[in-house]
Amino acid sequence: MPSTPHQRRRPHRPHRSGSSSPAGTTGGTAAGRFRPELHGLRGLAIALVVLYHVWFDRVSGGVDVFLFLSSFLLVGTFLRRVDRGEGTRPLAYWGRTFKRLLPPTAVVSLATLGGVYLILPADRWMPAITDAIGSLLHVENWVLIQRGVDYNAAAETGPSAFQHFWSLSIQGQVFLLWPLLIAAGVLVARVLRRSPRAVLGVVFALVLVASFAWSVHSTATQQEIAYFDTFTRLWEFAAGSLLGLLLPLWEERAAARRSGRRRSVPRAVPPLRVIAGWAGIAGLISCGLLIDVQGAFPGWIAAWPLAAAAVVLLVGTTGHRFSVDRILSTGPAKVLGDISYGLYLVHWPLLTLYLAHTGKDRAGVLDGLLLILASLAAAWLLTRVVDTPIRRWPWASAKAWRSGAVALTCLVLGLTPALAAQQYLLTQQRDAERRATADNPGARVLDPDFVPHPDADPDAAPLPSAAILPQDWENLPLSCEGEFAPTDGMLADSCRMTDAPADAPVIVAAGNSRLAQTAVSLMGPAQENGWRLIIVRAPSCGFTPGSASYLGPECDAHNEAASEYIDQLQPEAVAVSTTLLPHEGPERVDLVTEGEVPRLLEDGTDVIALRDTPRLPESPVPCLEAGDVEDCTQMLDPEIMPDRRTDAAVLETLAARGEGKVFPVDLVPVICPEHACTPIIGNVHVMFDEDHLTATYMESSGDEVARQLEEAGFRW
Repeated sequence: MPSTPHQRRRPHRPHRSGSSSPAGTTGGTAAGRFRPELHGLRGLAIALVVLYHVWFDRVSGGVDVFLFLSSFLLVGTFLRRVDRGEGTRPLAYWGRTFKRLLPPTAVVSLATLGGVYLILPADRWMPAITDAIGSLLHVENWVLIQRGVDYNAAAETGPSAFQHFWSLSIQGQVFLLWPLLIAAGVLVARVLRRSPRAVLGVVFALVLVASFAWSVHSTATQQEIAYFDTFTRLWEFAAGSLLGLLLPLWEERAAARRSGRRRSVPRAVPPLRVIAGWAGIAGLISCGLLIDVQGAFPGWIAAWPLAAAAVVLLVGTTGHRFSVDRILSTGPAKVLGDISYGLYLVHWPLLTLYLAHTGKDRAGVLDGLLLILASLAAAWLLTRVVDTPIRRWPWASAKAWRSGAVALTCLVLGLTPALAAQQYLLTQQRDAERRATADNPGARVLDPDFVPHPDADPDAAPLPSAAILPQDWENLPLSCEGEFAPTDGMLADSCRMTDAPADAPVIVAAGNSRLAQTAVSLMGPAQENGWRLIIVRAPSCGFTPGSASYLGPECDAHNEAASEYIDQLQPEAVAVSTTLLPHEGPERVDLVTEGEVPRLLEDGTDVIALRDTPRLPESPVPCLEAGDVEDCTQMLDPEIMPDRRTDAAVLETLAARGEGKVFPVDLVPVICPEHACTPIIGNVHVMFDEDHLTATYMESSGDEVARQLEEAGFRW
């Protein structure tokens, strides 16, 4: 979160109006002056971020101060240009700004990817590559939001080594937006013959009010999204912008008042200013200790650290020997301010990769101190070797297009290796899939008549590949469109289907993510017999229309919409999970058998009664990284999941009701043969976590599903 070059290079010149006043007695407050206390405040804020991350595993509020200060400086840059009668020139600003932002970002992103490759398991590579691309493009906050609200992506464990880029991404987006707002405001001011400061004040006030209201509402209703949302953070930038508009005016008036006083009697600094400065620092430091910043921000409580920073800026340069600005202007504070951007970039990857390597939840006193020292050294080196030379490069700074060219070059240099690595992993997966018939038979090896392929490679890697494994979710090729489009919009993102002729018979599978993974086993038989498979999935939400779910109204509404969708389609068959294996306790009959299944049967719809799938005490993936298949095999407790499915008697009773028929399917024997839940069967991963089967393995179970349906009398 860099400062602008103008603020960092402008020499401090005391305000002159008539005769000079003793510097250090009255304090310099001239508008547009260099503020050494701001530079030190930036260093203090990043120091708090690092200390709280490393030793307290908490969030300090220092990032919010960065956002606040960056807009304060941004507005000052444009106001000086407007005051000189120059154009706003957004393109030139973007070129200079991203010439400064992107080189350190590209270096740290690529270095972090290298660390991920060396330290983290292969299943973490693909998410890290996605994060690196999002960080370079300054959209990582939206990547994190998508991952947080996407049940599939949320299954990936461990903090991202790129997670800290969320704030830099928001800052980059504001650096793109703010110049356009300022240019528009200045244009309106000229058309209306008004003061640009007044018009911009109105613009930023409107942004502040709208964003603050949304921030309070979103934080109260969806805090995990609000924390990374650009729109919930805009008010922090607007607040800094308003301070950037008003503070110089206030300082000019204060300087004018002082210029009217007699110069022969130097006026001492009011003690209240000194005390206020320390109160601001105390407020900033205590914020993270007294408030759960990560759990409460960015609602109204985020005003705490912003107000603390604003107080320090309002106090300004007092020159008092006991003042905050005196401390913030010292050499160490200046150095910390100089490397603050680099320190923010490097500390989080170093911390997360170290904790992943050691298996610790947080750093201790000694190793935490070593991490901080390593971060300071890396940040100094990054600033000295990358940041400063490019920022001060005369050729690149001479023209806006040159700055833009440097920024674009750094973007390309950063993205190219990341995109290449992404394509390499995907190509590996596709190549393995092409040989899957020979090398990765999966559940087919359990067939007594199975014969290995003559060209099988005994050394072939299992599928899915380690990099793709956490993402091996059900993903039927088509969205539900045309005559198969749900009328209820809430199903639009949760409905997928296979391709088939327009008049093909239809099977609809409805349920939670576990049911959706199991239903993949129906895809092969359906396609082979000319049927269309449709899967309607609601993460964590079992299909129990007519019964209140433990997830609440949203899940209930989704279930009702899915039930109406089934009525809309009138499919030949519906697949549901008629048993439920909870996180604790034995398998039991699912509530769907009480209402929805009898109703479907009475309407003449056949029901494929899928048995719920096993849950494991722990995910097999981390075990496989350190051990072999045999060591990672977990036994299925027959008390939890008996040989005979718990709904057998209920299904027999339902089979005698209505015009539709019931067709039981139990895949537990191919998932955990003889109660042994082996992590890899037929060179295919069976599960990618403790709760979910891989889509690849379930697709290989199609022959067993077809066999059980045929034995039950199902006719395609």
